Amino acid sequence: MAFCVMNKIIILVLSQCLRWVTAAPTWPSSVDELEDIMMLNTGYRARGFADAVTPCSAGAGPGRVTAAEFIRTAFHDMATGNIFQGTGGLDASIVFELNNGGGDNIGQAFPTSLTYFAPYFSSRASMADVIAMSMYTAVRACGGPVIPVKTGRVDATEAGPPGVPLPQNSLFTFQNQFARTGFDATEMIQVVACGHTLGGVHASNFPQIVPVGSAPNDVKQFDNTAKFDNKIATDYVSGQSTDPLVVGPSQAARRASDLLVFNSDDNATITTMTDPAYFTNTCKVLLQKMIDVVPAGVTLTDPIVPYEVKPVALQLTLQNGGSEIQFTGEIRVRTTTRPASQISSVQLVYKDRTGGGSNKISATQKGTAAGFDDSFTFYAFSALMSSQSGISSFNVLITLASGATESYDNNGSGYSMQDTVMFQKPQSCVTDSNGQKLLTVTAAVRLPATSAELTLTLKVARDVITPQLQSQTVAMTQKTIVGPYNIVTGTYLLEASQAQNTVFDISAGQAKDTFK
Repeated sequence: MAFCVMNKIIILVLSQCLRWVTAAPTWPSSVDELEDIMMLNTGYRARGFADAVTPCSAGAGPGRVTAAEFIRTAFHDMATGNIFQGTGGLDASIVFELNNGGGDNIGQAFPTSLTYFAPYFSSRASMADVIAMSMYTAVRACGGPVIPVKTGRVDATEAGPPGVPLPQNSLFTFQNQFARTGFDATEMIQVVACGHTLGGVHASNFPQIVPVGSAPNDVKQFDNTAKFDNKIATDYVSGQSTDPLVVGPSQAARRASDLLVFNSDDNATITTMTDPAYFTNTCKVLLQKMIDVVPAGVTLTDPIVPYEVKPVALQLTLQNGGSEIQFTGEIRVRTTTRPASQISSVQLVYKDRTGGGSNKISATQKGTAAGFDDSFTFYAFSALMSSQSGISSFNVLITLASGATESYDNNGSGYSMQDTVMFQKPQSCVTDSNGQKLLTVTAAVRLPATSAELTLTLKVARDVITPQLQSQTVAMTQKTIVGPYNIVTGTYLLEASQAQNTVFDISAGQAKDTFK
């Protein structure tokens, strides 16, 4: 048996190495927003998504563990999927499934998690992708493995069918529910162990399992460690389990679901999970498999990997009576394996509108940030260029303290820029208007174009926790000519609550200045 388990571990480790052999992303990419959310936990430009699960024991109230609630939310969202019919899976349908008096989704874990996720939801990050991201974040924050996260999930527009595994179910029902989502009987045991390494059972949700007043804060934890480990398995196999779904009132109430599942193959699978490496690698495989259950027709990207070099907040702005363009932004450099102390300089080497020239812009260190496994340093720049010659692309040149250089050309494509249409932030504003907010957006459109289109993405409240995204298009009208550019303006009346979360794109023909 030991030889078989070791072979299985080797296979799993090799499979995970292969999963991470992913090509460096080409910027811009559909994963850019989620890559930021995933990578920037602390420091400059931190997105803060991991704040709620740092430390691992953090919770929204006594006895609550947010990391466990993130994992539970992802599982419940996925659990109504049907791989045979190609429906459901991780599709954020859970946002429509909380107003049924409890049902499959009992407790505050779900509304609390979804409310926390809502600000990260945008036109570039579906709610389903954010939920998938929460699995990676919760597991990693608690010392567990890196769960590869693909993107491209599409949000459901209505509730899915019932069918989340519940403690009172029979073994036959459990096996069929897991099979419906693509997990065999062995994987069912493993997923339950991986999911129940954190958190516990609340008396307010399941009083038959944890009677009110029988545990501190009316919560009985699955084990006594606040980290992602295999204690759930070792305690069970050694006969020392404190899991309320194994021992205690759950047995008499016929709700000892972990006992039922773990014992379904005479404890063979749960025994293999007592090996720490095997537990970690198995959970890495199966939790990724779980978040990758999606409806038919949804195509997921490769797993997110960090950019070595990533442009950030780039903006071209017409200046000085139209004779010059100011180019501002930052370059984010991954410093995980090559610390910032070894970097002497960061420069942009750009080509003009015709693709010629080799002009350099120097960037200076602005700030540092970190994720669970990577560190980054941001280098800011600001430079003026002729509006007649403009810009079409740039590469990034890093010079090390040793004198060696590293050139980044975006997988051979260069970091593309366009100066046909440019958002003019200095001439744009939001003003009060009878309790609402009037958004005025100004743009410079290169002649001979005379018009542009403003497309806003609005967050509109609805009768579920998360807002709905709505798109509104506004024609921008010509105001004046400045140098080789037409200046155009568009306005839109926002609700007061939309002033801080509305994003917009400006387009003129095929040219776009996006996600402003």
